[in-house]
Amino acid sequence: MIEGVSVRELGSSLDAAGLSMGLWDGDGAPAGLSRASFRTTFPGVVEAWFDRERAIERITCLKGTIKLVLCDRREGSATHGEVVELFLGEYRFREVIVPPGVLRGWKAVGSRSATIFQALEGEESASLYYTRDEAGIPYDWEIVMQ
Repeated sequence: MIEGVSVRELGSSLDAAGLSMGLWDGDGAPAGLSRASFRTTFPGVVEAWFDRERAIERITCLKGTIKLVLCDRREGSATHGEVVELFLGEYRFREVIVPPGVLRGWKAVGSRSATIFQALEGEESASLYYTRDEAGIPYDWEIVMQ
């Protein structure tokens, strides 16, 4: 796993009314949120590559499924250059915490749109977007890593 990235399994419960999933409760709630938002990504669409230069990004897929890909671009990091692929969504609720300097992208997989919850801790304005060529990340979105 990339240094500084953490993945937290999230509990859910199903009852006659529907599905309930708790994101934060007390101890797990981040103190310095600067932004929280939802994003919908259509099936098969790739949204990449983003770097939150001075913010921690928390990502949870609430509906559908995404393939989240991370690449460590931090100089001096023990995992510099490492690429990690994670699947998250309604069949496996997880919160992925991405530190500044780790590039991220995702693809909505399956036949449905994905709804993603994002929360930032730190400076929202320090976000960078890189095209595929600019990022130069050795990753093919059509291939599933083993």
